[in-house]
Amino acid sequence: MRNQLLKNIGNTVIGMVQQNIAAGRDKDGNSFQYSDKPFYMPYNRAVRAKLGKDQEGKLYNIVTSKRTGKLGMIILCGYANYKAKVRPNAEGKFLQWTGKMLRNMNITDISDDTVTIGFPDPVQSQKAFWFNVSGVGKSRKLWKFFGLSAEQKKELAKMYEDAIIKDFLNIKTK
Repeated sequence: MRNQLLKNIGNTVIGMVQQNIAAGRDKDGNSFQYSDKPFYMPYNRAVRAKLGKDQEGKLYNIVTSKRTGKLGMIILCGYANYKAKVRPNAEGKFLQWTGKMLRNMNITDISDDTVTIGFPDPVQSQKAFWFNVSGVGKSRKLWKFFGLSAEQKKELAKMYEDAIIKDFLNIKTK
């Protein structure tokens, strides 16, 4: 009985995280945002074609590494504008359930009184760590998607209060 209760609570938490992501908000209610700061990327012919000819030098600059001699691009318009031009279908979409990391989020352990939600794949776990704890990219931008707001925690407690009390009383009366 308790195992199933904890599994239900864990699945509800995952559902609440999914709702936050679908709304484009982190656990604190902040909107996800891409940086508008310039960034470097290795030269990519397909990306250059999608960005178009940049006569005025506002979108990107082509650079050559003094150390390696390889071509690179400095995207001057920031990642938000870059993504809008290169992947217009994904504009305004941040974390995607089609990605490996979010599909890997699952219940990883259930003990006597605890349900643990995490990322069984170490690679996906590392990605989640970067988003939530250490930050992504050189700017160390945090997207704290993995967790619930104080309001959601209260909602969760209210949803399962009766079931938890019932489970507790069953154990005490044995």
